[in-house]
Amino acid sequence: MTELWPVILAFVRKTVREVADAEDVAQEVFVKVASRIADYDRSRDGLTWVYAIAAFEVRTHLRRLQRRREVPPLAEDSEPTDPMPSPVDLMIDQEISRTLMGALGELSDADRALLGIGERGSDTGLTGTAIRKRRQRALGRLRTVWSKLYG
Repeated sequence: MTELWPVILAFVRKTVREVADAEDVAQEVFVKVASRIADYDRSRDGLTWVYAIAAFEVRTHLRRLQRRREVPPLAEDSEPTDPMPSPVDLMIDQEISRTLMGALGELSDADRALLGIGERGSDTGLTGTAIRKRRQRALGRLRTVWSKLYG
């Protein structure tokens, strides 16, 4: 472990920029290595096995950071924000809805039905894969119309 520490720490630091976080991730790698050493197949390369564990721990750390960014914590002294949108937000929402409805108006009835707008089609005999593919194509046509109308 003494010989592997600088190698694994350098590997982790390439992705995890914060020094303290990189050291924490590297420590987690060695905890995992120690807990799974009985599962190690001696006929395989040990360094590759440790690198695989390190890569997994780095991905886990990055996912954890991403989740933390999605839901920022409220400060203790801050009050919750008003759930009602402002008049400007309402105007923006109305304008977006109006432009979206204009673009949807350019599509066929079948495409609008696939996207959940308007009447439902009678394609009950289609498989889930066929419906997903048709929906994907309808979204592609909507993107094309949107780009033509609004750039």
